[in-house]
Amino acid sequence: MNKSIYIIPFLFLVFLKTNAQNNNSPYSIIGIGDIEKSNFDRSTGMGSAGLALNSNRFLYQANPASFVSLDNQFFYFDVSSRYKSVNYSGAPIVDPTQATSSDLQFRKIAAAVKLKKRWAISVGLLPYSTVNYSFIGSKSILGTNSSASAYYTGVGSTNKLYITNSFAITKDLSVGIEFDDIFGQIKETETIAPGIVDNTLVTNRNILIGKSLFKAGLQYGFNLNKKVRIKMGGTITQKASINADYTLLVTDGTTTVVNNENYKKQFFTLPATYAGGIAAIFNNSITVAADYTTQNWAANNTSGLSYSLVDSRKFALGAEYSNKVTYFNQTLEKYYLQTGVFYADSYLKINGIQLKNYGLSFGVGGQLKRSGLGLQLALELGLNGTTDNNLIKERYTQFNFTISYRDLWFIKRKYD
Repeated sequence: MNKSIYIIPFLFLVFLKTNAQNNNSPYSIIGIGDIEKSNFDRSTGMGSAGLALNSNRFLYQANPASFVSLDNQFFYFDVSSRYKSVNYSGAPIVDPTQATSSDLQFRKIAAAVKLKKRWAISVGLLPYSTVNYSFIGSKSILGTNSSASAYYTGVGSTNKLYITNSFAITKDLSVGIEFDDIFGQIKETETIAPGIVDNTLVTNRNILIGKSLFKAGLQYGFNLNKKVRIKMGGTITQKASINADYTLLVTDGTTTVVNNENYKKQFFTLPATYAGGIAAIFNNSITVAADYTTQNWAANNTSGLSYSLVDSRKFALGAEYSNKVTYFNQTLEKYYLQTGVFYADSYLKINGIQLKNYGLSFGVGGQLKRSGLGLQLALELGLNGTTDNNLIKERYTQFNFTISYRDLWFIKRKYD
């Protein structure tokens, strides 16, 4: 076994310690927060259209059936980070100094190994959702016609720890089974300043989240002719009720008014997710891929004063050019270039408007000569939300950077 795998536990701890969120996201106040859309893999530069794609050299995260296409006897490791800058616009933005935010974070740690010719496994840690909001509102005083100014904040995140088994049924057909553990913590605070109330009244809610999920995937490929290969892929993720332990602490100045531990269990229901993709590869160098994903959030029948949950869907389309050379009957990739577009209808409908997220992406990467290292760079430009009906529009720029590494897992030795 290669000694390089001993760095994995250390990097998992680094991920958990540095996964703090600095970008303010006003819509993360609802539900489980902003659900992560990127898989932080080679498909990112293609608009994240990767359900039908696989590789012998790079990890594709969208479909658990993809890992069995990796080369035999190699250990694979990925670590990803992302820089994100956001500009906010809309009537609720009253302070221009608060109209931008940015941060840099570790976003993915993943490893995979081909244990047998038809069996591969992968483990990893990825972000699942993010909560980070702050705003000033008003709080009605029960039994009166008065209201008080209130300051609301929320911060936290959930992560996905996964383990995947991927199997080759035939040369062209593979299946995968993924078990996910969704876990995290969200802290919500409501602060009412002195005025109508005598002292500062602070309500703190601490939410510990945990749930296991099951995901199944399938990939199939065939040669349309000598120059064109078609790949198809699909995944299903189960519906699940997210469990949570709530604790509540209310203070009036220095006096504790309520200190209630574990007063609630049910948190949120994630609908089943259905996703499908198709890709065409021309002359083993040009790839065009398209994905579609949908979730039936409306079945939750969840709504609030100005919002409701509605069915979500996402479209992604991408293209890639791979520059390859042949040495001694072995084909090697020197580099690749990518571009893509994406469009998504959010699961949030606020003030009568279903939020939309859309944009384009660019990617470049390849393997370093005489090394097990590979580099993947992706730039994403997007818009989220709208300024209509007193809402906020987010214009964002994301730069994703992934370092991949592979080395021999073991070598079977022959003895005379």
